[in-house]
Amino acid sequence: MAEPVIELKQVDVNFSEKNKSVHAVDHVDLTVERGDIYGIVGYSGAGKSTLVRTINLLQRPTSGQVTVLGQDMLSLSAADLRGERRRIGMIFQHFNLMNSLTIAGNVAFPLKGTYVKDKDKNGNEISRKITKQEINKKVSDLLELVGLNERAAAYPTELSGGQKQRVGIARALASDPEILISDEATSALDPKTTSSILELLASLNKRLGLTIVLITHEMEAVKQVCNKVAVMDDGRIIERGDLLHIFAAPQQQLTKDFIDTTIQIDEAIEAVRDQPAVRNLKAPDQLVRLTYVGASTDQPLVATLFKEYNVTANILFGDIQILQGTPFGNLLVVLSGTADDLNRAFEYLKQSDVTVQHLSATAEKGATKA
Repeated sequence: MAEPVIELKQVDVNFSEKNKSVHAVDHVDLTVERGDIYGIVGYSGAGKSTLVRTINLLQRPTSGQVTVLGQDMLSLSAADLRGERRRIGMIFQHFNLMNSLTIAGNVAFPLKGTYVKDKDKNGNEISRKITKQEINKKVSDLLELVGLNERAAAYPTELSGGQKQRVGIARALASDPEILISDEATSALDPKTTSSILELLASLNKRLGLTIVLITHEMEAVKQVCNKVAVMDDGRIIERGDLLHIFAAPQQQLTKDFIDTTIQIDEAIEAVRDQPAVRNLKAPDQLVRLTYVGASTDQPLVATLFKEYNVTANILFGDIQILQGTPFGNLLVVLSGTADDLNRAFEYLKQSDVTVQHLSATAEKGATKA
């Protein structure tokens, strides 16, 4: 079993705002294990950023327990808390760079005045201030790690948004953290730049063994790099699990909405409903959405439906994506056959772990695994 590095238990955060109480985080439990890229997704105001800021106590919870890397964070003195926060890096949506400093200066800033472990001439362990030469070497290594070594002398105003975020990542890594928190760090970036930053985070997760908590309102970002995901709404986690399970079998409507938006299935359904094959649909033919994952994608579903069950499938839309190395697919099809043949075909699909959502030509019916 993987080691838990973040454990939140019954974390509650209340604010007083304009003579009213705001319940920003509502008794949340959360466990993040070492090596995870854990996505926390929710719309604005869901409480996700407030929740994550309790990890390093930038936001103290009203009640609950916060344990990070085995340390009870709420029991620490101010001095000890500063030390523990060095083990938790953080990157932000708006970069938070200092325009008066060069790129190298921004990355070096958190290193100044810090102490490193060393040994004296007798071999005894000592603590000493980091030297300027050591800072310069570390800054150079970090900028090379994020692909910006040639821009060390530039200033933030000379960089693109993606380059600024790379500087922010390098700065967050300066203290050799074991955990990196990304608080909407790609929200201000265009899709191509967002993808490159997410790829960088994924590579750092593998190369450095970094545990990452990714806060976002975009399921697309979660889909690209996360292995686990929690969905927040109104201060609560309403659904959680490994990425593949959440995408294959979402339980909450909000989760389904996030996923459907990501794969653009709603737009596809509306477009399909305008096609003659759907407008002229007659019973017992049915318009269905087939969702399948993993091994079921290796089976010749359409061919089997025709060969074994006398059911023809008119494919009107298809999408296959790879999540954590596993195929995840959606098909919109019109299935044609007798009522009995269709029922037998639906039973076959159920046994093949294919989720069937029955659709009408005008509005969706309930989703069932049939």
